[in-house]
Amino acid sequence: MGRPRIEWNVAQLRAIMDALAALNRDFPLDNTRFLDGLVAVVRAATGRVYGATAYGRLLRDVAPQAGVARRPSTPTIQAAVLRAQALERGAVEAAAEATALMPSTSDARETALLRSPAGATPAAPFDVAQVRVLLAPLLREAIAPLHALLAAAPGTPEPVSADAQQLQRTTALEDAHARIRRLEQEMAELRRELGQGQAARDLAGEHVNALLADLRETIAASGRDSGALAHAAQQLAGTEKFLKAQNVAVRLQASAEAEALRAQNRQLRERIDHLLVDNDRYRRTLAARGPGTAEGR
Repeated sequence: MGRPRIEWNVAQLRAIMDALAALNRDFPLDNTRFLDGLVAVVRAATGRVYGATAYGRLLRDVAPQAGVARRPSTPTIQAAVLRAQALERGAVEAAAEATALMPSTSDARETALLRSPAGATPAAPFDVAQVRVLLAPLLREAIAPLHALLAAAPGTPEPVSADAQQLQRTTALEDAHARIRRLEQEMAELRRELGQGQAARDLAGEHVNALLADLRETIAASGRDSGALAHAAQQLAGTEKFLKAQNVAVRLQASAEAEALRAQNRQLRERIDHLLVDNDRYRRTLAARGPGTAEGR
């Protein structure tokens, strides 16, 4: 029965391709560090260490798509796989010792309660499994230079003594504790930033509520003003109708008065014509009687 087919999702392939390009740029001539980085990236993306054939297939089929055309030999790839497996075993052993040296969950909770100020919410204790997962890559990174030196040494390496192994483990544990302290400091900083963010969120919520209240009041005032404007518009419309009616009445009255004046003018002209005719007739009568008539009288 053949081995199961290796299947990676799109996110894993994208992360591996990006890491391939970065490793090729950082270590253009160092295949050892390039392959160590590749194995570490694949393990971080997939959670396991594969065989040399899988990495060879990855460099042959996937690497050219990222612009990487490196083809290390199979023994070189196999040596990188063996180094990664040795690092993983050393990290697991160191993590087990670190777990054995760490206090229990109840002790950690009591210590946190004693250290926390009165009235403050104690910080959540570390989970042992979570600490082991966090310690594994840190210890692997701490032990990596030593394993690299051992792998690069010519000939068959001499067996490491128990004191040297104990020194390595002590160094790794000290480094792990230092990293744990840094993680605790970072978690405290994150909690502080979280508190500041929550306070800013509450303040922003109060500000938004005040703005919404002002907006509602403005909308209500605008509604009242719009009602007053509508009433004033109705009054203006009634005034306009009244003025139009008055204008029409004034025009009619002016037309009637003008017509009456024209009729009086015609009557006056007719009377003037009559007076002129009577005056002319009177003059003719006087002229026909003569001057003697006038003297006899």
